[in-house]
Amino acid sequence: MKDAVELKELYQEYALPVKKYVLSLCRNETIAEDVVADTFYKAIKNIDSFQGGKVLTWLCTIAKHTYFDYVKKKEYSNLALTDELTEQIPDEQLQPEQAMLQKEDRTQLYRMLQKLSFEERDVVYLRIFADLSFREIGDILGKSENWARVIFYRSKNKLKGWMENEHETTM
Repeated sequence: MKDAVELKELYQEYALPVKKYVLSLCRNETIAEDVVADTFYKAIKNIDSFQGGKVLTWLCTIAKHTYFDYVKKKEYSNLALTDELTEQIPDEQLQPEQAMLQKEDRTQLYRMLQKLSFEERDVVYLRIFADLSFREIGDILGKSENWARVIFYRSKNKLKGWMENEHETTM
């Protein structure tokens, strides 16, 4: 069993990256904090079973399963499109018209993200919202770095095309 100092250092080093990852899944600060707390509880409880490799990958895997368990228990669906997300406070420097357009664009992007397959959405969330490298994404999803890179760029192109098409149809 690790001593208390090592466990505290583990938490201090990895809590923020794990929280970013969980936020990329749920887009809800309160839920993310709960999932991160549960993740570290499970990690500390089972630290003796850690068989090496990247600690962040191990923690993100625990966080992912913890979040999915949470969703099943709470019977939430589509947490990425909650009212809280679409009503984020706009940048104070923007004019009201610009702020409204930015909010509409953000809402449209999240709607389009839901059209992606689960794997594609996972890669995009991990890359954009959790700010993970392609190697880390591949490790978390059990795939190669190159696979994550290809899926991200294909997904990005799909989103761009969908958003352009929707923009053209609304004009």
